[in-house]
Amino acid sequence: MNKMCTFALSSALDIIMHHFYSPDITQPFVTLSNEESEHCVRVMRHREGDVVRVTDGRGHLAEAVVAEAHPKKCLLEIRETITDNILTHNGLHLAVAPTKNADRMEWLLEKAIEIGICSLTFLQCDHSERTHLNLDRLQRLSIAALKQSQTTWLPPLKMMKFTEFIQQNTDTQADKFIAWCDENNQRQLVDMPHNHSEMILLIGPEGDFSREEITQARQSGYTEVKLGNRRLRTETAGLYGCLAAAMRANTPDLVSNNH
Repeated sequence: MNKMCTFALSSALDIIMHHFYSPDITQPFVTLSNEESEHCVRVMRHREGDVVRVTDGRGHLAEAVVAEAHPKKCLLEIRETITDNILTHNGLHLAVAPTKNADRMEWLLEKAIEIGICSLTFLQCDHSERTHLNLDRLQRLSIAALKQSQTTWLPPLKMMKFTEFIQQNTDTQADKFIAWCDENNQRQLVDMPHNHSEMILLIGPEGDFSREEITQARQSGYTEVKLGNRRLRTETAGLYGCLAAAMRANTPDLVSNNH
């Protein structure tokens, strides 16, 4: 087999090889969770000897062989740590106030993971219409999006009050921005200079941030920016921020996936 055929076969295997999630892949043998075992054995119909890939969601990826195809405790034998072409994150810490319709936040979560953000925090703001989300469900959706997009970074999910988030990130070394509808502000996010490798972007509820929240963000070093010249829905604004961060990080992984 010539080199071109070998490369083509390798590339095809990379595309079709199924990915699974386990929080610890440092041991020679890894037992998948009940849900992951079910997906591996009953849904994807893997059997002993099949080769798969497994990630810990913290930027690590390994090739493994199914050692025991049990639908509740599938055992994988780690064969090789993969270091080439690892897809992690683009440095964006997105903090967004959830919409009244939770489905729209689930949609944003999936797209954000596919694009590759660092973390996602749901903000409880003065004008928030929704102050609670089912984080367990969102975590399951996150893992599904992680595997589908074949990335290796599972963004931490949190929900906290706006003031708490600002205080917690006081010393975080990142470019910090707050997006809100101010007709007098002409600073576009995509035009802002890159002083740090990471970025924090605050996006408010459909009623926007309160004046007190905007003042607090200003005093904490956040720069007010626009997300284009149109009035965007909350989840669309979040997606805009994800794409802007990807462009800023010069990530080459924004490829179409029609699965």
